[in-house]
Amino acid sequence: EPVRGYMRAMAKAMQAQASVPHMGLSDEYEVDEAIRLRSALLPAAERQGVRLSHMPIIVKAMSVALTEHPEVNSRLSADLSSIVYPPHHNIGIAIETERGLVVPNVKGVESLTLFEIAREIDRLVGLARTQKLGGEDLTGGTITVSNIGAIGGTYAAPILMQNESVIVALGSISKLPRYDEEGALVPRMVMRVSYSADHRLLQGSVLARYSNRVKELLRDPRLMMMSMR
Repeated sequence: EPVRGYMRAMAKAMQAQASVPHMGLSDEYEVDEAIRLRSALLPAAERQGVRLSHMPIIVKAMSVALTEHPEVNSRLSADLSSIVYPPHHNIGIAIETERGLVVPNVKGVESLTLFEIAREIDRLVGLARTQKLGGEDLTGGTITVSNIGAIGGTYAAPILMQNESVIVALGSISKLPRYDEEGALVPRMVMRVSYSADHRLLQGSVLARYSNRVKELLRDPRLMMMSMR
């Protein structure tokens, strides 16, 4: 069977990344409040014709954290002589199609509302599934998120996209027992996450601080309001 279309493009991209030293980091995020936020916004989303999943909330949290940790949104220049800091957060969304995996990106997430992010993700998914994505949708990404948990699985070892320094794989969300601040055992909705980063550019401490900030924002999404425009 010939390798064509999205599968061929992804195979070439992954081959090009084989020489990049990957560093991994995994963690667990408590997302009870993020889930409640989505539930609270669903009626308004439906009135505006928006299909609101958890992904826009996660993507927005990633963007808020990128504003505070711009090095995670950076990349090495082609000749490895300088660090490039893109002016926008163009967050790639890995989408499975019948012809392979494709990763278009939502442009300028830092200036988008949750509903605008949801609409754009919906547009990209629709174009990906009908093989109609344009070059503008597929280029310029600065960081990528892959939602493996929608299919199954907890942790992963994702491969970086070209010209990006970080990718995160979202695992499944499960209700698990956790201890609260008073030491009482309580149920929590827990999402496992797995990061890979370009170790030539980013140290583990930088990635850990970024992940901790995303974790904080998803644990209490109200904190994102202080950074939204």
